[in-house]
Amino acid sequence: MKQLLAFLACTIALSRAHAQTGTITVKVNSEQQAALENVTVELLRPDSSLVKLALTDQAGLASFTAIPWGPYLVKAGMIDHVPSYTIQLHLTAAQSQVQAEIVLHPRSADMQGVTVTAKKPFVQRLADRIVVNVENSIVSAGSTAMDVLERSPGVRIGQSDAISLAGKPGVIILINGKNLPMSGEELGNYLRSLPSAAIERIDIITNPSARYDAAGNAGIIDIRMKKDQKLGANGTLTAGYGQGKYARANTGGTFNYRSKKINVFGNLNYSYTGFYNHMETRRYFFQDRVYQGSYDQDNLITRTFSSSVARIGLDYFVNKKTVLGVLVTGNQSLTGRDSDNESLVLDQANHETSSFLTGADGYEDYHNYVINLNLKHIFDTSGRELTADFDRAGYFRDWGSLFSTGYYDAAGQLTQPLFLARTDQDGITGIHTLKADYTHPMKKAVKLEAGIKASFVRSDNDVLFFDRSTGTEKLDSAQSNSFRYKENINAAYVNLGREWKKFSAQVGLRAEQTNVNTWQVFDNLRFDTSYLELFPSAFFNYRLSPDNTIGVSVSRRIDRPGYNQLNPFKIFVDPSFYASGDPLLKPSFTWSYELSYTRKQLNVALAYSRTVNPVTYVLIPSETQARVTIQTPVNLRSFDYFGVSFNAPVRIAKWWNVINNGNIYYAHNKGYIANTVVNSQTLNAQFSTNHNLSIAEGWSGEVNFTFDSGNNTGVMKDQFYWILGAGVQKTVLSKKGTIRFNVTDILWRQWPRFRSIYRDYHEYLTAKRDTRIANLSFTWRFGKNTITQSRRRTTASEEERRRAG
Repeated sequence: MKQLLAFLACTIALSRAHAQTGTITVKVNSEQQAALENVTVELLRPDSSLVKLALTDQAGLASFTAIPWGPYLVKAGMIDHVPSYTIQLHLTAAQSQVQAEIVLHPRSADMQGVTVTAKKPFVQRLADRIVVNVENSIVSAGSTAMDVLERSPGVRIGQSDAISLAGKPGVIILINGKNLPMSGEELGNYLRSLPSAAIERIDIITNPSARYDAAGNAGIIDIRMKKDQKLGANGTLTAGYGQGKYARANTGGTFNYRSKKINVFGNLNYSYTGFYNHMETRRYFFQDRVYQGSYDQDNLITRTFSSSVARIGLDYFVNKKTVLGVLVTGNQSLTGRDSDNESLVLDQANHETSSFLTGADGYEDYHNYVINLNLKHIFDTSGRELTADFDRAGYFRDWGSLFSTGYYDAAGQLTQPLFLARTDQDGITGIHTLKADYTHPMKKAVKLEAGIKASFVRSDNDVLFFDRSTGTEKLDSAQSNSFRYKENINAAYVNLGREWKKFSAQVGLRAEQTNVNTWQVFDNLRFDTSYLELFPSAFFNYRLSPDNTIGVSVSRRIDRPGYNQLNPFKIFVDPSFYASGDPLLKPSFTWSYELSYTRKQLNVALAYSRTVNPVTYVLIPSETQARVTIQTPVNLRSFDYFGVSFNAPVRIAKWWNVINNGNIYYAHNKGYIANTVVNSQTLNAQFSTNHNLSIAEGWSGEVNFTFDSGNNTGVMKDQFYWILGAGVQKTVLSKKGTIRFNVTDILWRQWPRFRSIYRDYHEYLTAKRDTRIANLSFTWRFGKNTITQSRRRTTASEEERRRAG
């Protein structure tokens, strides 16, 4: 703590040091003297070389701070408008604050047919994040959010749909800056029901600043939904069909109306997805390391996902400085599930002695709503502003299953009456969150950011287990339970940043107080805890030359267990296997360090992190039931990570652009699970390459390839896989329509394979899924084409909504 305070004091002292820099502020108006928002403004040297880029805000203002003294030009540009320049501006000791004004004129009628287009690459590496531009990806058309994530740099989907980033567990998944209240298989089902046609981009942030919630040891994945960005009335319509072993389809649209005072926007998407997961598992049982026998299991699960996603919002521009907004989102996802699991029982000599066959039919009805009220106020032209958000969210789950199990001898004869059961699970989670953020630019290119947040979560879950073997349902109280969860988190943060001619720095500190109360009703078991933790962060960048930059960052983060991970309910698959949470899970804490080097578009980063009490899913033998396996989250003792990653765009020809991403890392897990000392060390690699091809006028193509050598999450080891996909695109209807065709996982090699080795239990699993899909989609854009960026914002309930399930 003393070192941190000394570091903060040193940085504040440096912020007062004299620097030969100034600020240029530009106001952009229309011919009618109305402020134009999100105009692209370029700060240029007299030779027209670019210094910085900025976008105008609601007041039409764009500011360039920490600019060295000297002469400059400013250019403003906007689609369907003629670019305009200022006269030459001079920053000097006597005039360190310069203001200018630009008026943009619409193009004349004979110029309206001229269209300038720029396609963003599928993957972009920015200063603080990796951006996956889903909207511009040909191969992603007709896919789901889960499909796109599996093809994204550094992202891996493990057993039970656990998502890791760059080989590290503990990832926050956000939708438009708001956390999803789900984890594990429930999160996977939701992402498989979310069509890629509704997604604009995915932001991957590995080392967030103190402005973000401290949760997420591996970082943040923010899925940004589409929102039209144009003046007047406009929108899009999309429809698509895909065929693998099972069919999938999606349709939807966006609409937008914007005037000087209001912006009304929204979208509605519907998708249907057929999916299967064929798992072949071999489970070996030992006693004091002596082999006792095994299960040879074949489990085929088929699912159908039917999902409707709706979003509507209104922004009201009170004046040039103040915007009020309301945003309402809703989702309903219906899942049908059919499972057949055949298990052969083998003795010590691996001879079949008996078998059991379990069939299960089930459904999941998941729906939610989120209401967000927000305010943004700009105090003056310096960039001083206040944003505030209030969220109210509700999540509702209704799950049900029917089970039947038959036990047979080696000859296939039934040895006892069928075991019949039914489960009924209900869950309600409510979230109320309030946050406020304040930005205050200061003299000499210093910027102060501060904010507060309070969140309140309440979750009620019930599971009822009925035995139907006798023909009459009987409640099995030993298998039934009710779980209540209450949480309150209060947080505050401060960031201080400063820019010099070649050097920039930002230090931050976030404090979070957590209060948790749980209650298992049937067993009357209660758990209460509260703690206060500090989360410092620091970011430094040094520009060696205009094209060479070195960056250093460090931060401390927390990964609180998800609400489902704390839930002790038993989710049955067959008599030999069930999943359950643990209400005694501890939060894990991580220190992350990163050193990066950027030369033009090439980026290389070295990373190290150490996590204490990391949470990971494991498959372990039951301590009370013979030959029963449990899937459950546990705390390991520590996790050390060393990695090097790179992003390397290459232009092979004018018509052929390539983006390469790679990550090589060493993972070291320590702990003690199921009478087994965990001390696993592995070297892993991930690589992806995306090729964009301009074939002919109106035609383009895309090919991408991903390789993953596997990952080690404690005891569970994932095996390697690779994915190859390709697609072609044609613009039609005067470039207002787009037809896309693609095939994903062409070679059908996206097979997750896992192994878990304990002292008295070994498991090997291979899963084959419906991943080779041919997709055909059509998109039509209508309305005015005058672009003006709609207001982007995050809401208050970012961290809570990920964990609420």
